Amino acid sequence: MILSHFDRKGFTLLELIIASAISAVVIGILSACFTFALRVWFVVQDERPDPSFQLADLLQRQLAECDPTPVKFSEGVRPVFAGRANVIAFATAHSVKAISQGVPVVARYDYDAKSGVLHYSELVMDPYHTKSIEEFLSNKAGYAEKSKVRSYGVDFPEFVLGYAGKESKQFAESWDSKEELPVEVLVKWKGQDLAGHARRFMLNAPFPIEVQKGQVQGGVTTGQ
Repeated sequence: MILSHFDRKGFTLLELIIASAISAVVIGILSACFTFALRVWFVVQDERPDPSFQLADLLQRQLAECDPTPVKFSEGVRPVFAGRANVIAFATAHSVKAISQGVPVVARYDYDAKSGVLHYSELVMDPYHTKSIEEFLSNKAGYAEKSKVRSYGVDFPEFVLGYAGKESKQFAESWDSKEELPVEVLVKWKGQDLAGHARRFMLNAPFPIEVQKGQVQGGVTTGQ
């Protein structure tokens, strides 16, 4: 039996061309949708706040409301302040409402270089019970598991502090004066972007001073 032209199975050339064209259009639409979704995802990732900047902003606000009032400790009367290269603690009127309901506190930032974590904690300011304040200032790890003080850790690849007084020409790695507070605090850190950042905070001043990138590298930044 001989099959006619119309009895043969398969697609004609025109049908294949049309099917290919439709497939190309569908693939193009799907590719455009995927590209758009990917761009939106990247934008959202870029807009996600870096916790290192959030903590730097918190430190700036707290230093802007630093309380210089002297308190009577066991070794004498002095302001509530302790400053070293990786630790700073001071009395401030600005606290985290979720922790201390916004009352005056002693804030403490303690950086552990080995783990790369900056621990933040705060203690309610009570000038009539200074023993707990002394312990809070001197404890190397206020974030210890048995500590009664709640602490919150944020990953920081690097975090360094410097201190300058009225007559200082450069920032020192620690503040040893028990009679007065530093005038400026330098904060150098690396955030999620692994880039170096630095700010100079004036105590009881609302606005920080951004440090140029060339000054972030290397050792202690000179004061101006």
